[in-house]
Amino acid sequence: MPSHFSMTKDEQLTFLRLPVKLRGTYVTWLMGYNPYFLMSRETYYRHKRELLSTFGIDIAHRV
Repeated sequence: MPSHFSMTKDEQLTFLRLPVKLRGTYVTWLMGYNPYFLMSRETYYRHKRELLSTFGIDIAHRV
């Protein structure tokens, strides 16, 4: 786990706009972890679909 983690203002605003159920997945992805290995397959794909279609965030790829 990174010893220091910070979010940009844009990432903070995105975080606040997300539904509570997606926030953990988003932060995990921002920290550089692959959420696929931290949750059930069904949950991962549900979150991936919702983040991509509603917010334009693709957790399958990290930039």
